[in-house]
Amino acid sequence: MNPKPKPTKATRPKRHKKKTPRQKIVKQLDELVREIVFMRDPYCVPLAYKGEGINHRGVDQPGHIISRANKPVCWDLRNVHRQDANDNLLHEYYPEVYNQWYIKTFGLDSWDELVNDSRKVWKYSMDDLETLYIELTEIQKTLQSNPDWKPYFAQKKIITGEWRKVVEEAQELERVT
Repeated sequence: MNPKPKPTKATRPKRHKKKTPRQKIVKQLDELVREIVFMRDPYCVPLAYKGEGINHRGVDQPGHIISRANKPVCWDLRNVHRQDANDNLLHEYYPEVYNQWYIKTFGLDSWDELVNDSRKVWKYSMDDLETLYIELTEIQKTLQSNPDWKPYFAQKKIITGEWRKVVEEAQELERVT
């Protein structure tokens, strides 16, 4: 006597929820900032914990000093740097290591400005996000044509286009010299 085989459920393909236009552009912004940071930073941030260098063997990632959940600095080029996966995990548990590197590299004034920018409440409209995407694309093109350039711009300066003035001033200074 053989038992009856168990009935099988008809397998339906999983339904994936369609992404909203906002979700799509946020993903595109994340990818674009990653590409810019990887072009700008040839090496990972050199972090040290307890006086010892960290073993850099993980995959390179864009690491945020202040969390990506903080939208006013999520795509801020001062806030994102190339990091080894191990260092990125270390930063989760010991944020002071990354913070200390930032302050030594860019100064306390820059740190204070970044922190103050992160505390501002700003709801981004789709127009803001699209403008940010266009401006970041222009920054990427400029960086491709000039690999020695190191763009560290506040997110607000990117959206408003103020970063272009900085580039123009630098180019004008080069022409004079």
